[in-house]
Amino acid sequence: MGVFVFMIWQGKIAVANKVEDSISFLNPHLKREEYRIYLEPGTGPCALAKMKGASTLLIVQAYDNSLACLDLDKGVVEKILPVGCCPSFVAVCDKTHTVYVTNVDSDSISIVQNGNALKVVSQIPVGSMPQGIDCHPYLPLLAIAHINSQDIWLVETEGYTMVKRMVIEDYPIQVKFSSKGNILYVGCYFHNHRLFNKVLLVDLDKDTVCHEIAVGCMPHRLLETSGGEFLLVASCEVGRLEVVELASRSVVHSIEIGEVVKDIALDEGERYAYVTAPKEGRVYVVDWRAGKKLDDIQVGREPSGIVYLGE
Repeated sequence: MGVFVFMIWQGKIAVANKVEDSISFLNPHLKREEYRIYLEPGTGPCALAKMKGASTLLIVQAYDNSLACLDLDKGVVEKILPVGCCPSFVAVCDKTHTVYVTNVDSDSISIVQNGNALKVVSQIPVGSMPQGIDCHPYLPLLAIAHINSQDIWLVETEGYTMVKRMVIEDYPIQVKFSSKGNILYVGCYFHNHRLFNKVLLVDLDKDTVCHEIAVGCMPHRLLETSGGEFLLVASCEVGRLEVVELASRSVVHSIEIGEVVKDIALDEGERYAYVTAPKEGRVYVVDWRAGKKLDDIQVGREPSGIVYLGE
């Protein structure tokens, strides 16, 4: 494991290299990797999240069934927390500093709280094969996508009880609340037919699907821009970054990235999108407004999760 006395991480982009068991740190201004931290072998880092107002990078480790807490100032993993079987996605509530991890093979979510120190406080059962998870921007509410039971659960975060179950017969794999909190974006994956993958827009006030947008196969990551004007979609199995204009409910750019894509991060000012391409071992720099792939950065083997670290 790499050890650094002090690291300049602010403004960098972190990338989880799943097969190499490492984290790459990219300089978005110079468009290059600046350093790399190696984790314990066989852990399989697959998703990342940053604790707001803290120097902690959260690393979901799929093969180790754990959540690693990396101190960004020191460049070392200070704690490894056991979670459920085959953890895949992570969400952080910035208001409460609570972390949620979906465990695909144990049909549960792990709850990690930040009291005097980060610790797992509970593991609660949810639907079958939970995938994407997101925290509501201002309500104590979680949304969880279950690809096997084909439903979305809305769970309140005070007593962790399900307040609503929405049946989605289109194999939901990802969820994302809109910045206003009134729309839930749902990425759906028809794993036997590449032509019918879509993003659903669910009106949470009316409990109805108000629109469907056709996208490429397996919308693995959904990211709304800060102004709420666009939704970026990483269509995993067709290797595209798709840009949805929310006003017109249409795909305005479908950008070929690589053979497969996994995750998306936006830099400061949201000028460029950074997209992980696992089979190429690269992160691609994309001018998403112009619909152009600009550059690429070599990282470790099978880059998966990516996050902009900010301050």
